[in-house]
Amino acid sequence: MGAVLGGLLTGLAFGFILHRGGLTRYSRIMGTLLLRDLKPMKFMFTAVAVAALGMGLAELAGWSALAPRVNAYFGPAHFAGGALFGVGMALGGF
Repeated sequence: MGAVLGGLLTGLAFGFILHRGGLTRYSRIMGTLLLRDLKPMKFMFTAVAVAALGMGLAELAGWSALAPRVNAYFGPAHFAGGALFGVGMALGGF
């Protein structure tokens, strides 16, 4: 139950930050896809850099619970998931 609550709180916090940054607006996403508005790309690159730094520091501190985990590759399932995501984005108007 603790993992579920932690995931829920993390997701809520990340969603709040995305919303406050204006990254939930259609115009902002379209601007990124057309390479006119790079704010979402800067936001995501900053998030990846902060996460990488945090994971590196957790590994140095010996906190194995926060160590990076690599998911298994499922081959065709990844392509099917990508296709479903793309169709969903297209139907959603992005």
